[in-house]
Amino acid sequence: MKKIGLALIGLALCFSLASCSYGGKQTDEKNNLTYTYEDQSITLKAPPKKVLTLSAPLLNMAYAVGGTSIGRPATSSDIPEEAKSLPIIGQVAHINVETLIGLQPDFILGEKKQNGKLESLLQSNKLSYLLINYDGINDNVPLMEFLGKIYGTEDQASKVIKIYQDGIDAAIKRGEQYKPAKVIVLRATGKSVTAETPRSICASMTELLKMHNVISDHKDIDFSLKTVPYSLEQLSADDPEIIFVVTMSKPENMDEVNKKMDEQMRNNPAWKNINAVKNGRVYYLPMNLFLMNPGVHTPDALNKLLDLAYKK
Repeated sequence: MKKIGLALIGLALCFSLASCSYGGKQTDEKNNLTYTYEDQSITLKAPPKKVLTLSAPLLNMAYAVGGTSIGRPATSSDIPEEAKSLPIIGQVAHINVETLIGLQPDFILGEKKQNGKLESLLQSNKLSYLLINYDGINDNVPLMEFLGKIYGTEDQASKVIKIYQDGIDAAIKRGEQYKPAKVIVLRATGKSVTAETPRSICASMTELLKMHNVISDHKDIDFSLKTVPYSLEQLSADDPEIIFVVTMSKPENMDEVNKKMDEQMRNNPAWKNINAVKNGRVYYLPMNLFLMNPGVHTPDALNKLLDLAYKK
C-alpha cells in the first residue's frame, strides 16, 4: 500500500526533473531520434507521422495526449469518437498483418502480452515498433510521457499528467477520511471465481485507497500472481463487508455470468451468511475501468470504488 503511494508521488516528482528515465527522446550525430520507454528504446530517422496503436488502452492514451492512430483494433471498449471510423486491423489478439502492413505505419505501438506473437512478423517486414509492458496503473504516467515525445505533444501530455495526478491525489485524500472498508475483489468467469491480488487492476486500487483487502491477510498466497484460488469456505471465514466483482468474459456474455453468480449467492446458504451478501453490498464492476487499465480514467475508477464502499 505504501509502496504504491510512494511510487505515484515519485512519478509526480519525476516529471519536474529532466533526469527522469521513464521516457525520453535523444538525437544522435546523424539526426536519428531515439525514443525510450522504461527499459526499451526505438530509433527512428524522423518523428513518426503514421503511428499505429494495437490495443484500445494504447489508442485511448494516444488520443488523450493529443496524438492519433492510423488504425485500430476491433473492440467493445470505449474509444475516442474520432477513432471509431479508423480502419480496423482485427481483434487485439488476432491482428490482421496484411491489413497492418497495408496501412504503411512508420511506428507501431503494442502490448507485449497481447501482441507478442506479432514480433517476428514485424521484424521480417522491417517495421519500426515497440511492444511494451502496459499493465498496472503505475504504468500510466510513464506511458503518457513517452507518447508525448512520440507525437511531439509534450505540453499536452504534461497537462494531462497534471490533471491525472491531481485526480489520483484527491481520491487518496478522500479515502483517508473513512475507516478502511473490509473488502475482497473477486474475478468471475463463466467457469470459476478467483480472488485478485494487488497485482490486478482493481485490487491495486483498493490498496491505493487504503481499504482492507482480506486477501492480504493470507501469508501463504503467492502475491506475484494477479489472481489466486479462493474457496467459498475461505470467503465465509474472511467475511468481508464488501465484495467487488470484476467479470472477465466476452461483453455479450457478461450479464449472463453476473446473473449466474448472483443466483448462486442468493440460493447457496454459504453465500447468504456472508455479511456483504446479507447487506446487499456485492458490486459488479465495469470491465473497462476495473479489468483493463483505465488509463486517464483511473481517478474516475478510484472515485467509483469510494462511492460504493462508503456510500451513506
